Amino acid sequence: MNNTDKKWKLVKSKPVFESKWLSVLENDYELPDGKEAKGYYHLSRPDYILVIAIDKGNNVVVERNYRRGVDDFVYELPAGWVEANETVEQAATRELLEETGYAAEVKILGKIYPQPGFCSMLAYVAMARIDESQKGKQALGQDEDVKYELINLRQIKQMVARGEIKDMGFLSALQLAAL
Repeated sequence: MNNTDKKWKLVKSKPVFESKWLSVLENDYELPDGKEAKGYYHLSRPDYILVIAIDKGNNVVVERNYRRGVDDFVYELPAGWVEANETVEQAATRELLEETGYAAEVKILGKIYPQPGFCSMLAYVAMARIDESQKGKQALGQDEDVKYELINLRQIKQMVARGEIKDMGFLSALQLAAL
């Protein structure tokens, strides 16, 4: 960013809706040229973690979940919210264990903005090396029905090329991991 780049200035923010997992604000701004921009909706959601869990044979843990937002089944990585009382690494370790039963140390690879045009949420991407001998049981929440399988990285790349993997987080995580 150079010195001529100027941000929009928030002038007014009004809450429209609030819940544990989502807040919607109606914001008015002053643009860099001094004009007003009114009625922009902003979503605020907790940050979350995506985990690329891979074994010695280059097999990746891939979940397939029904997502009501698109009314379809979606291939995804193990993922979940970062709770207020935990680090990003702790959230990654917890989510991987809860959703798959795999216990592993994680390394944070980076972070992405899933929808920066209207949402302030961050997604962190973690890498975990898993070992089948260290696998336990899933510990899912009441609204979770997580089914997963280990899919070889070559097959995942073919799935991406065929348009079978559409989840933005999954695709971004693969790129960050340089797999």
